Amino acid sequence: MSGKKSVIRLAILLGLICLSVACSGQTDEANKLINEANGILDKSRASSDKADRLLNELVGENLTKAEDAETYKTDNQAKFDEAVSLSEQSEKSISEAAAKFEQASKLKVDDKFKEYLGLKAQEFKKRAERFKAVAGFVKTFLAEKDVEKTDQLIADNNKKEGGLVKEADDLGAKAEKIIRDNPSLFKLN
Repeated sequence: MSGKKSVIRLAILLGLICLSVACSGQTDEANKLINEANGILDKSRASSDKADRLLNELVGENLTKAEDAETYKTDNQAKFDEAVSLSEQSEKSISEAAAKFEQASKLKVDDKFKEYLGLKAQEFKKRAERFKAVAGFVKTFLAEKDVEKTDQLIADNNKKEGGLVKEADDLGAKAEKIIRDNPSLFKLN
């Protein structure tokens, strides 16, 4: 009887070791996806920052100082087109990074790690949504001829963009809290 118990205990122990190795493999795969996502985000940072700078330049004080909005739009068409292109590139890259985090969140990993990955996926989906909205705003802004409607478009865009940034920042803060509360799960440099 004790031999049978030893065999059962050994089988359970081997099962746990196999499960541990399998979960470790999933964690390694998740970390690989995170590294890929971070690489994508690093590459897209320059275009994202430039898109933001261009938009602030074009729809900020320079627009306010312009005597004729239509002439201003025409004179700055190339910059507006660049802002749209950069925003679309940023949206695509950030969406790709979000998909990597989402893919990692579906792997067999620790529940807190899974929660972290899900929050990061949501955060970057919001950030991508923001750039998509910016590109759409610029296109609509350029097509609008009515000054009052243009002013309303700018106000609506600022509100929407601010809301998306806040949502993304809140999700990022929740993810960071998981890291702070569970340092043993995360490799902190």
